[in-house]
Amino acid sequence: MGREPSRTGKPIHLCTALLIFLLPLACSLGQPVGTKMVDITGQEARAHLASARELLARGEYGRALAENEKVLSLAGRDIPRDEALFYIGLIQVHPANPARDYGKALAVFRRLLKDYPGSALAEQAKTLTGLLQENEKLDRTVERLDRTVERLNTVIDELKKVDIGVEQRKRERGK
Repeated sequence: MGREPSRTGKPIHLCTALLIFLLPLACSLGQPVGTKMVDITGQEARAHLASARELLARGEYGRALAENEKVLSLAGRDIPRDEALFYIGLIQVHPANPARDYGKALAVFRRLLKDYPGSALAEQAKTLTGLLQENEKLDRTVERLDRTVERLNTVIDELKKVDIGVEQRKRERGK
């Protein structure tokens, strides 16, 4: 009775609270940056792929792209990376996607063909690659024609000025 309470328990509680707080950080520090999560059965990858397809069908291109990227980040035996790459390419060329990028799509389809030449999607990727390359050629042709039209319009404007000058001289001589 008259004794002061001992304070030996407070530092232990503090240390325990710190350990609980820092445990998740310590666990993540043991894993090197850039490592892939392991999905041995491919079940998680297929779930992300199904989600990506649904998002693409709803027009949620950014989220669909993120789901396909998750598939690529998984390591394991049965990961459908070829399918994820194919859908990434489709998202990049989709006409309704405001962030479409034909160059990125072309790079993704080429990667699919290089890394997975035996894929069931390889033929479709070849076709889309050919179309994108043809589109690039047509874009360059259109740009060249636009520059030619600009030069022709400049020449026409100059010829109009000359014609106006000639007409003015004819009027002055006729007076």
